[in-house]
Amino acid sequence: MKPSGIENQNISDIMENLRQLVGKVVRISVKESKPKTHWEEREGVIEGVYPTVFLFRFKNRRNVDERVAYSYVDVAIDDVKILN
Repeated sequence: MKPSGIENQNISDIMENLRQLVGKVVRISVKESKPKTHWEEREGVIEGVYPTVFLFRFKNRRNVDERVAYSYVDVAIDDVKILN
């Protein structure tokens, strides 16, 4: 089942929405690489918004901080959902 999240039409809207969430705890849902039908949900903090990517920090299964960069295109094509 596809999770619902922030709906965006263009990259600049996505960047602006994420800029407002910097430093806040959010939940995201990410499509697994193979097969792209499974969603993995993570809770963490958006650390920064940059020209082509945003940084997301979360605790992995071993309770260790992990940082991942996602592109705004990932959000636009629904491979990454920012959940409310």
